[in-house]
Amino acid sequence: MLRGKNIYLRPITIEDASDAYVSWLNDKEVNQFLESRFVLATKENVKKFIESITNSDNNVFFAICETATETHIGNIKIGPINKYHNRADLGLVIGEKNCWGKGYGAEAIQLVCEYAFSELGLQKVNAGCYSNNLGSEKAFLNSGFQKEGHFKNHCISASGEWVDVIFLAKYNTNFK
Repeated sequence: MLRGKNIYLRPITIEDASDAYVSWLNDKEVNQFLESRFVLATKENVKKFIESITNSDNNVFFAICETATETHIGNIKIGPINKYHNRADLGLVIGEKNCWGKGYGAEAIQLVCEYAFSELGLQKVNAGCYSNNLGSEKAFLNSGFQKEGHFKNHCISASGEWVDVIFLAKYNTNFK
């Protein structure tokens, strides 16, 4: 378990495939920036996804839990991990909308990057976000990420329009 000030990260389990989790993935406001928005989420396919990721050698998947309430409020994943180049991608969602804007995303990113660098020995963590996803961009920048690229008209937004994607990275300053 990785503990922060307001949240903690724990390994996700099949039992986390709750009605609340499924509802996040099907909520148009929550999923507007997620690539999973193209598939209707069910408990069964969420359980299969959790199982496939947790049984993978190149992904680490955590539940984000609010410390004050012990509530599962989102997820964060490192992976796929490229063991040859010591880097990985990072993705997250804060599904509980009443937890948006509280800095929980940035705190989760900081915790998982510390883990990626100290426990997994990674040199770099990559992330990307739609250019109109200001909350994610702010969370990454507040967590020490730097912008590395800006791809024009890279994805189709939830509203059906082309949107730019911002690529960011954080480097392990202690990497040897």
